Amino acid sequence: MHADDLRGILPALPTPLQADGRPDLEALTDLIERNLAAGVTGLVPMGGTGEYTALAPEDRVAVVRRTVEAAKGAVPVLPGVLSTGFAEAVVIGEAFRAVGAAGLMLVTPFYVIPTQEGVLQYMRAYRSRVDLPLIYYDIPARTGFKTATSTLSTLAREGVVIGAKVCNTDAHYFNCLADAVEDRISLLSGDDMLYAIHVMHGARGGVLASAPLLPEYWIRIHDTLAKGAFAEGIALHRKLLPIFEALFNETNPGPLKAMLGALGSPMGGVALPLLAPGERTKALMDHALGVIRAEAMAGPQRQGARLGSDAVPA
Repeated sequence: MHADDLRGILPALPTPLQADGRPDLEALTDLIERNLAAGVTGLVPMGGTGEYTALAPEDRVAVVRRTVEAAKGAVPVLPGVLSTGFAEAVVIGEAFRAVGAAGLMLVTPFYVIPTQEGVLQYMRAYRSRVDLPLIYYDIPARTGFKTATSTLSTLAREGVVIGAKVCNTDAHYFNCLADAVEDRISLLSGDDMLYAIHVMHGARGGVLASAPLLPEYWIRIHDTLAKGAFAEGIALHRKLLPIFEALFNETNPGPLKAMLGALGSPMGGVALPLLAPGERTKALMDHALGVIRAEAMAGPQRQGARLGSDAVPA
């Protein structure tokens, strides 16, 4: 893979769970096939949306293996590696490579908060150990680490990473980052709510939590923005505001899984310590489903149903 291969809409896939907490691989296959039919350009299992930190290592590998099988080579599979320490991250990265991952989305270290130099050495060492292209994953709200623009610029110049998923909510930071890395790597938006701004500032696409829910609509937004029709793209993006309010009222992916279930893609529950969405969130989701239905955002074969008390898994 090269930087130019990273563009468009790459859904951050949730992991469907059975009642025993193990991955539901058949439900995952169905979700992937719907997203491929919509025209997504990549698949990202096992990030935060995929509940990486809650799953056993063998279940993480099973999910990535099934994602690769379901993709059938049509798009790259780029699983997240969200381990806290280097040794575990290497082991799981090698396992993902062995089952066919095209690249890895490696989060910056967390719990033990490093310096900028520590992250530089961590990424260099990882790339030397695991023979796959790397996407740098910067999510300061979860890791407590904010990447300096010079750090990512150095990694880009050295060829350590080919892209970056950027979840920093500071729009000025993103603009400065795009200036610093120039065109050496592909910047991908990791914030659904700032997507239009990120594309206008140089993002080539996005790894988005709401994309598995509405892949056709997200592709329409991306294509509109990518051709420079910013006013039209912003108007399309703004229609997602009620969906964002519902999906992110509680920690992702609980609301996402419930709404996918209401649209015909059963996802099961979430793993502890997350819980099923509460009453306030369910009310927001009902409103969001009404918007999806009214705007025909979910495609011709999927209709939103009301989220009654039985619709949201425990």
